[in-house]
Amino acid sequence: PRYHVWRGVHAVRSRCQALLADSMRLEADARGDVSFVVNVGDSFYPQGTYFDDSQWRTKWGDVYGKIPRPRYGPAARRVVPWYSVYGNHDISQKDLDCGCRSDTQKCNQVRRHGFQPNANLSWYMPNVSYYVRPLDGLPLELLALDVNARDSTKLCPWVACNSQVCKRDDEQFFKDGCVLAECKQTLAEREVQAARMLRDRIDAAIAEKRTSLLVFSHYPLDYLRGSAPGGVNVLRALRDERLRVAYFGGHRHSTENNTNSEAAPMHAFTLGGGGGWSCDGQQGYLVGEIMSDGSWDNLKLVRLPFDDCCAPYNPVEDFAAGCEEMGSCKKYDCVFNGNCER
Repeated sequence: PRYHVWRGVHAVRSRCQALLADSMRLEADARGDVSFVVNVGDSFYPQGTYFDDSQWRTKWGDVYGKIPRPRYGPAARRVVPWYSVYGNHDISQKDLDCGCRSDTQKCNQVRRHGFQPNANLSWYMPNVSYYVRPLDGLPLELLALDVNARDSTKLCPWVACNSQVCKRDDEQFFKDGCVLAECKQTLAEREVQAARMLRDRIDAAIAEKRTSLLVFSHYPLDYLRGSAPGGVNVLRALRDERLRVAYFGGHRHSTENNTNSEAAPMHAFTLGGGGGWSCDGQQGYLVGEIMSDGSWDNLKLVRLPFDDCCAPYNPVEDFAAGCEEMGSCKKYDCVFNGNCER
């Protein structure tokens, strides 16, 4: 038997999200055994989410709640967990404790672990980095890594100064926030913990004679070059020839297969094209299969037509009026559709 899994969704733009959700719903219904979703972060764009926030429903539960529970397989009739990690936009103005405090249990998305907005799905994030066996009875582990230190230079000024650039190193815009150095230190410590967990779980898989591993973070493979937090070379660890590793990242708003000589023998994908907030390429997701021996196989990208998410989609008359109101069609397209120049 084979069990299907989903990849690559961000809750961002309503129209594009609805198209993606409907595509996922149709395929999940056809397959009948989609058992879990892996979400690579930036789930609540662009400033994160409060613990008690309507975004939990409007950008997630209401959009994806029609994706059905699996009808058969080891997770038959169970609620579909969304295994998630923080992205740089999640650690932002609405989740200051997560950017400023070492206690990850204060992070809003961790505090929401187990939340069910409807009957079909649940939020899974017991910590900012974690590992889990997603299917009962199968020897496959899924690892979630918080490596937001990769982008702390751009991320932390928003946490500390509510801006792209801090005027001073000791600037602290939010009373309950922190200064730039504290944010960077917090994220660096988490990256060390994530890297050491990766090394330990690879060692455990080999000791237990398991053959496969699924790993994800918010960042695509190229962001991991030269990264050795806590003395662990993350890219080298992921390329361990003793395991079949599939790695999923996001951050870039595109849907890419990054499996190449730099990644080998690992299979790598960038799956940040899940929302249409802005487009670095086609939007979409990835579907794969978990085999009965715990190995993964048949990873396949599913891309929406470019114009469905990345081109003006409101009526021509409304678009023209917006251009006139804002004095520029480019500005209006950026604000309304998220199609901003890169």
